[in-house]
This record gives sequence, structure tokens and C-alpha cells, in this order.
Amino acid sequence: MLAFLRMPYAGQVLNSKVNQSFVMEQYVSNKSIIQHLYRRVVGQGDLAYADEIIADTYIQHSPMKPGKAGLMEALGFLKQMPKPVNPAKPFMRLIADGNYVATNLSVELGGRKKVVVDLFRLEGGKVLEHWDAMQDEPDSSRNGNPMMNGDAEVDPSDDAEPNKAIVDQYYDVLIHRQIERLPYYVWADMVQHSPEIANGLTGLTEFLQRPADQFSIQKAHRIIGEGNFVVVQAAGIWNQKPAVFYDTFRLDKGKIAEQWTVRQFVPETMPHQNGII
Repeated sequence: MLAFLRMPYAGQVLNSKVNQSFVMEQYVSNKSIIQHLYRRVVGQGDLAYADEIIADTYIQHSPMKPGKAGLMEALGFLKQMPKPVNPAKPFMRLIADGNYVATNLSVELGGRKKVVVDLFRLEGGKVLEHWDAMQDEPDSSRNGNPMMNGDAEVDPSDDAEPNKAIVDQYYDVLIHRQIERLPYYVWADMVQHSPEIANGLTGLTEFLQRPADQFSIQKAHRIIGEGNFVVVQAAGIWNQKPAVFYDTFRLDKGKIAEQWTVRQFVPETMPHQNGII
């Protein structure tokens, strides 16, 4: 869990006002649990709170020891590590959809800046399942934008369901490499944070002309959205190796206006049988 510990369609929103209120309360509650997980457990070493909110049947997809016991062991190790005097606030984005919460983070470990996506599934107020990916942030990029900077606040007035549908269609374009359809889904001045891709529709079009064995998306496993943000967990190929991709999109008026990506190669061996995705 929490990718840096490895270092040495969610449910439909129903139409009734009562059910909408319940769903919003669930989003707020799940977000609060994850915020406290970072602040109290990771930041302050509160292992009692971790024991309280991690389910006994916890499922781990990170390449680390499985189950609740493995996670508690990793958190105990983290607690012993020296903490910076004035730690920077790690949160960049926090996106909730049904039982899922996705986070985008930028942290510094061993003198290197890391970008992280964590994806959690919660049930009954407890963290039941977790996936993640972590990547070094390079010193330079083709677009000049840091990998995690940019818009962070969810616009609650935007409807997530149409945005999720748009991104679902966009992934069909990626999977089938239908580059000519990109203008239907992407604004010409799209802001890009993936370091290999230049800004705008032109930069994305150029990048997607790479050979399939250098980059390809094979399947979108989960599409999670809140307001104007959508997060996709996908499997594909990067530099001739199997990889997982976590793309976060900000949509504006029905098209993708900003993109962040964290990818990670699939390990050849895993300490459990749960898979990485």
C-alpha cells in the first residue's frame, strides 16, 4: 500500500435526492478515511488507527507482503524511519467514486522526487483492497510541466458520469489506435504532464504514433470519476514490457483538458497471487 512503503465503473449514482445524499456522504466518509490514513498513519505513525481502518481481509496488489499483516509490518517499518522537520503536504488530488478513492501524490525519497498513484477500495468504513504505481520524476520533460502540478480541486457541479463515458470512449480510441478520432475527445490546447508527451493535441498525436511495442494500451480495468476528474487504471506495453498505467484526466466541456500519468512495469515475480491490477 502507499507505493513509497515499497522502498529499501464504481457504483452508479442514483437519481433520488435521498440516495444522492447518501452517495455524497459515502464519498466524504471514504475520502476522510484515506486522508487520515496518510496524515495519522503515514505522517504520525498511528498504528492503532491503521489497525482500526484496515480490514482483516485486506487484499494487497502492490509487490509487497500480502494481507493486513504485511501492511502493518510495512507501516511499522515506516514509523521507524526519520521524518523531515517540516514535511511538505503530499496531497495533490483526491478523487472518490462509490467504494473507490484514488490519490495523486508527489513525495521525495532518498533525494529523488517520486510520483505516486494509490487506488483504494473501501467497504463499511474500512480499507479492503489497494493498488498503486510509483515512478521517478525526471529532471526535464517535453512539455515543461511537473508531473503532479496543475489543477487539483474537484468541481462538484460537473457530472462525473458523462465524463467517465467520454474517457471510456477515449480509451477505445487508444486501444484500437484510432488517432484520427482524437480531436473528438481532446482539446487542442490540452495541458500535458506525462514527461514523454508534448503539450496539446499535436503532442499527443505525435506520441501515439509510436510503435505498439513501445507504447500500447490493451485494457482499461477501472474507470473512476468525481466531478470533472476521471482516473483510469489500465494495462498495456511500455518499451516492450508489460506495464500498468494510471491516467488522471481533467475534463472541461466534454473534452480532456489536462492529463497526468504514472506508470510502472509489471514485476516478473510477486510475493502474492493477487496480481498487480
